Amino acid sequence: MTPSSTSPRPIPLADWQQWLGGRTPTPVQAGAIPALLAGHDVITTARTGSGKTLAFLIPAAARGIGMTPARGMRPEVLVVTPTRELAVQIRDVARDLGMPAGRITGGITPNQTRTEASGKGVIAGTPGRLKDLITRGELSLAGLRYVVLDEADELLSLGFLRDVGDILRLARQAAGESLQVAMASATFPAAIREVAERFMRSPQRIDIAPARPAAAPAAGDVLGGATGATHQLRHTTREAVLDLAAEHAREALRLPGGCVVIFCRTKALVKRRAERLGELLPGETVTALQGNMDQKKRERTMDLLRSGASRVLVATDIAGRGIDLPEVRLVIHMDVAATAEDHVHRSGRTARAGRPGVNLVLLIPEQRELWRTVRRSLPAALQPPLTPEEGQIDRAIQEKQGQGRGGGRGGGQGRGPSRSSPPRDAAAPNRPHAEQGQKRAAKPQGSQRTDAGTGAGRVGPQPARRRR
Repeated sequence: MTPSSTSPRPIPLADWQQWLGGRTPTPVQAGAIPALLAGHDVITTARTGSGKTLAFLIPAAARGIGMTPARGMRPEVLVVTPTRELAVQIRDVARDLGMPAGRITGGITPNQTRTEASGKGVIAGTPGRLKDLITRGELSLAGLRYVVLDEADELLSLGFLRDVGDILRLARQAAGESLQVAMASATFPAAIREVAERFMRSPQRIDIAPARPAAAPAAGDVLGGATGATHQLRHTTREAVLDLAAEHAREALRLPGGCVVIFCRTKALVKRRAERLGELLPGETVTALQGNMDQKKRERTMDLLRSGASRVLVATDIAGRGIDLPEVRLVIHMDVAATAEDHVHRSGRTARAGRPGVNLVLLIPEQRELWRTVRRSLPAALQPPLTPEEGQIDRAIQEKQGQGRGGGRGGGQGRGPSRSSPPRDAAAPNRPHAEQGQKRAAKPQGSQRTDAGTGAGRVGPQPARRRR
C-alpha cells in the first residue's frame, strides 16, 4: 500500500537509529522500522530475541506517538500481549525509551490498574483485561494512533481470537483509517492470515526466518523462530528423565552466570519436578513458573532469575512466549511440546542476541509419536539430528497412553501442529478453563505414577468421569 497523504514523512536512518543507543539494528529492526515509519501496517515474522520489541516501539517514539502523558486511561499506543510477564517487559522497554508507559493485566486490583495505567501514552496489556476495561468505558480508545499485537500467533489462536478481534474492531471505530497496526511474532501460521487481512491495510511482510526444509509445512505456514542454538535430542525413560535433566543442567551451569529453562507439560509436573530438581542440584535455587501462580509470585520468580539468585526455571509453556530472561544457556524439553509453534517459542529462549545456547529434547518412548508429528512441521534449522529410535513407535505404549486412538488433550499426543483447543491464557484470570485439560492430564493413574513425579501422565482421550 502507498502511504496516504496523512502518513508521516519517512525519517532518515541516522535519525531513528539513534534510538538504538549506537547498537547496530537487527535484521527485523532494519526491515520493520522504516516500513512502520513510512506509515505502513507491518507483519514481522522473526525469531525470539531478535529485537522485535524495539522494532515496533521505536517507530512510535521517533514520531512522538505515545511520548506525552494522557488524560486518564487514554493511550496513543496500545500493545496487546498474551502474558502478564510480557506486558511488564514491554512497559519497561517503553519507559527506557522515555515513553510514559503502564500495563493492564490480571493479577492486580482495579485501584492498582488505574494507578498503573492512568496518564500513560503507552499501555501494554493482556486481551481479557483490556477488553473488559474498554467495554466498561474505563479505557478510552479515542486518542489511539498505533496498535501492536505482540506474539500474534498466540493472540490470534482460538482462545484469544474473539477478544483481539473486538479490540481491533473498536480501535478502528475510534481511530478510523489513521490507525496503524503492527503484528510481531516468532511464528505466523496460515490460519491467522485471514484475521490479519480483516484488520490490517495491505500490510508489509518482514520475514526473518530460517531456510525452509525441502518439504514445506502444510497449508503454507511460516515458522520463524530459528535460533543460533545447537539442537540436540537424547532418548531416555520416564524413570531416568529427571536425573538426565539434572545432569545436563549441572553441566550448563558449571561456570558462573547464565540460567537453564526446563519445560514441562502441566502445572502439577512443574511443581513436582522443581522440588525434585532442587534436591538433585544442591547449591542452585530452582524456581517454578506456571499459570496458577498469583502475580506477586510470578514477579518474584522473574526477579530471582534476572538478578541471578536463581539459575534454574521449571515452567509450563507460559515461559515460552516472549519472556525476556538473562542468558539462557540451555533449554530442556522434559515433555515434548504440543505443537511445532510451541516448540519454536520454547527453543527461542536460548541463543538470543547472538549468544550461544543449546536446545535439548529429552524423549521418552511414550512421546515419540507426538515428537514425530511436531518434528515434521519444524524448520530445518530447529531440528536436532535424526535418530533411529525416533521411528520405533511401541504401539502397546501408545495404546496404553491413549495415543493409538488419535491423541487428545493431555499434551497433544498424536496431534498435528494446529490447535483445536484454546491456548493457555496466562494473562486473564477470567479464563478458568485455560489449563483444565492439563490438570486432568497431570493426575497419576495407577501404575503410571512415579515417586519422582516424572510420569508422562494421562495422555490422549480418557473415559468420562462421574461427578462426585
